Amino acid sequence: HNDLKETLFRINRKVMDRYQTHLIKDTAGQPARQYLENRHITPAVMDEFHLGFAMDQWDDVVGFLKKARISRQAAVNSGLVVPRKNSSGFYDRFRNRIMFPIFDINMQVAGFGGRVMDDAMPKYMNSPETPVYSKTRILYGLHAAKTHCRTTGVVHIVEGYFDFLTLYQHGITNTVATLGTALTPEHVRILKGYAPAMILVFDSDAAGIAAAKRSIKTFVNEGVETRILILPKGEDPDTFVMKNGAPAFQKLAETARSVMAFLREVAMESHGMSVSGRAKVLADMVPYLADIQDSALRSLHVRDLAETLGIDETAVLEKVKEQVVQGRYPRDTVADTPPAGPERSSDPRERQLLSLMLHSPDIIGQVRDSGVLDHFYSERLCRIGRIMVQADPDPKFFVTRVMGGMASDEDRELVAALAMSGGVDDSDSLPAAAAAVIQRIIRIRKKTDSRLTAQIKQAEKSCDTDLMELLRLKQQELRQIYNGQ
Repeated sequence: HNDLKETLFRINRKVMDRYQTHLIKDTAGQPARQYLENRHITPAVMDEFHLGFAMDQWDDVVGFLKKARISRQAAVNSGLVVPRKNSSGFYDRFRNRIMFPIFDINMQVAGFGGRVMDDAMPKYMNSPETPVYSKTRILYGLHAAKTHCRTTGVVHIVEGYFDFLTLYQHGITNTVATLGTALTPEHVRILKGYAPAMILVFDSDAAGIAAAKRSIKTFVNEGVETRILILPKGEDPDTFVMKNGAPAFQKLAETARSVMAFLREVAMESHGMSVSGRAKVLADMVPYLADIQDSALRSLHVRDLAETLGIDETAVLEKVKEQVVQGRYPRDTVADTPPAGPERSSDPRERQLLSLMLHSPDIIGQVRDSGVLDHFYSERLCRIGRIMVQADPDPKFFVTRVMGGMASDEDRELVAALAMSGGVDDSDSLPAAAAAVIQRIIRIRKKTDSRLTAQIKQAEKSCDTDLMELLRLKQQELRQIYNGQ
């Protein structure tokens, strides 16, 4: 498995050098050089971030990898070449684009992003998920920004490559870019390791505000101090810094609003402050307030909103409580059982076991004999586990084979992410680690099942028909998963 990762890193490094040579030395790279010059990217920054150019050819990288004696399978696994649909042969994924190598935290080239120089679509294109590149975990520029984030205690989060590069070359080096994907809890957890405070930098257009609102829940749930900086109309970080310089940007960043203040302002701007407008602002804010886990913090925000809107605080509190109960009633009545719905699939123990299997296929016999997959809560993780158990356990191409057995891109992405997440360093302790996780999954399952039965009896005694029905449904749902349906 580690051999596969090493191979992919080696391929990416070779191809990065090739793209860089095309940009700097080849006549075909002249328009790309001109484009970067027009965007005011300095040669020093181009060099530091190894910017490159993908030729306007179908088989430049295909031929290059063939010459370098890279196997077809490895070339396809890298995501740099794509098999032709209806005939034999392969073609380059990136053509006629400026190339941005994406480094992981260890300075390895994990993947690439490519941007067109005209209005062709898609404007940006990233490497697909591979065992070394997972878009939910990697942030552009973090390898270069991490020490600056540590020293300042703050990280600016921007959306695009050019936003990042422009800020970086103007000395605002505590910056990362999200590469056009929504921020994930993993991104936030990784950033937390480098900077306790985060500033999200967005354009002032509707899309920027919508993107900011989408990211907020992730930050609120992770309990991170987050502020939101909306740039003046018509500006993005790149153009703003070019026009006004770094000090103006830093000054503006100091005015970044807290998440709740930002949401409140957006709601007040769109609904106004008439009686019905304030009712709508309250309705907009309630779900965000209900998401705050810390009750002391939540009550401070409730008081703040009540004062701003001139509404009685207890009325606001009542609405928030309703929302909390609505969101959690099934979960609170059955304490400690896994949450219902999509969140269930994030059960960390089940993920951990699958990750261990991907790192070390020789524990698969142990997993099969224990029958632990029957005790999984997540139907999706159970399904993936069953495919793993049936795959040929030869460690050399195990991850590739498992990914090939997935029915959807989402499942393939999940397997790639699991393959990247940490295994156990000491191979002797792997079977022991697996045994401990297996035991824990089975024990929790059995405990939950018996607790549910006891709660149903209790509800029957107290004639709580609603609760009884809820618990029965829960038990039924658990039983379905239990039987691996």
